[in-house]
Amino acid sequence: MQYLLAIDCGLTVSKAVIISTEGNEIAHGFTKPEISYPKAGWVERDLKDLWRHICRAVKEAIVSSGLEPEQIIGVTVTGHGNGIFCLDQELSPARPGILSLDTRASETLTTLTKEGTLEKAHPFTGNQVWAASSPVLLRWIKDEEPKVFRKIRYVCAVKDYIRYRITGELHTDHTDFSGGALIDTANIRYSKDVLDAYGIPEVNEMLPKMLDPWAISGMVTRTCALETGLKEGTPVSTGGIDIVMTALGCGCIDEGQMCVIVGTWSINGIVMEKPVFNKNALLTSTFCVPQRWYQVDASPSSASNLDWFMEQFCHFEKAEAERRRVSPFEIINEELRGMNPGSCDIIFHPFIYGNNIQPSARAGFYGLGGWHKRADLLRAIYEGVCFSHLNHVQNLRSVVGAKEAYISGGGSRSEIWTQMFADILNIPIHVPKGDELGALGGAINAAVAVGFYEDHREAVSYMCSIIRKHEPDPKAHEIYMKKYDQYNEILEVMKTSWDHMYRTMHETKV
Repeated sequence: MQYLLAIDCGLTVSKAVIISTEGNEIAHGFTKPEISYPKAGWVERDLKDLWRHICRAVKEAIVSSGLEPEQIIGVTVTGHGNGIFCLDQELSPARPGILSLDTRASETLTTLTKEGTLEKAHPFTGNQVWAASSPVLLRWIKDEEPKVFRKIRYVCAVKDYIRYRITGELHTDHTDFSGGALIDTANIRYSKDVLDAYGIPEVNEMLPKMLDPWAISGMVTRTCALETGLKEGTPVSTGGIDIVMTALGCGCIDEGQMCVIVGTWSINGIVMEKPVFNKNALLTSTFCVPQRWYQVDASPSSASNLDWFMEQFCHFEKAEAERRRVSPFEIINEELRGMNPGSCDIIFHPFIYGNNIQPSARAGFYGLGGWHKRADLLRAIYEGVCFSHLNHVQNLRSVVGAKEAYISGGGSRSEIWTQMFADILNIPIHVPKGDELGALGGAINAAVAVGFYEDHREAVSYMCSIIRKHEPDPKAHEIYMKKYDQYNEILEVMKTSWDHMYRTMHETKV
């Protein structure tokens, strides 16, 4: 048997996952690198510390697998996108990495917006940007940390630095840099026009060589082999941004296939055969399969709302799930069984951590009465999260038709919830096998890179599988759409109130 190792650098957790060439997860190594908050709104990570954590995760995965290092025929790295990671002439970090949760460049973003930069750049990048987008942060560094900016030799994504520590060679890939609004996405090339628009033409000299995600980027060095337990000389594929790797790990390779990630963020993406830029969507990136692009709309308004509710109000259920060694979803679903579409008249806006409507948006339950029980609140959360996803999916469907959806993330473990997604999105929902689908997507690219499979289609046919499928119920969809109209009506009314509360809180803050 032969295996692949996929390293996944997440915002909170980094993982090393060993996956067989048949797509089975064999062993994991998990680690939680430190995040620092040196100032209000600053969110950073020490890259050398991150590398130490990755080494521990890889060692843990190899040891727990019981495999010999030579059985691992390929390595790849995936990771979160945006933020920015800068290296100096010695290819050491020029400053701590800035994560995509950072808000320090909010004023820079306002300035760029007033300058018309976003309008100039969008025809090339196909991306909306926010304060932690890569080009916005680079402009901030240029303006606010000029000494740091002058010593930068390369800018890269987080996975590029980790791959450099593995191979000794620095490259990037086009999925990360297109998702980071740094390239001409349609033509998959660097563009002076993009960098000029952001007022950072100097960055043109800081860009590493750009490769395909399925290319061989280098080999495991002797130093890395000693630090991780990998075999020296093992080929390493370039890899890519986690959102496209997750879609590939679900089995998405053809136009109209959609990936819905029900996790901390509501991330919804659809595969396209040609790039079509959509100002209603968050971003358009290249894909980790040849001749494909990927359009994404997203916001932090998904299963994190349920996580918050469970943390605050479901202590017994969490303890019971631990005692029975099952997912907390199984305990919650027992409460929800017997509740049908239309049986819950509570509306929930899932904006515990904000949303894409406006920065001041907040969560809320509407229509609560003394006769309601906790199960009604849970049902309202499930529905509200689905409605938030539907908002994004409608934005995507305005450009590319979706024929089927693949669902991943923690929410995919609940059969009640995944059926609700099928009914509300009005599309067949496929639930893929596996827990680490981003790592699986990386492993698929690695398998193609080392020549184990001829192409992505063959690799997907052997490495991806579906454990269940949900067909939409037309009657349920009709009921949900009436409630979705109410959801949106309340949302429109609340926009003014949210802004008023936001201003009042900041004006009275001591």
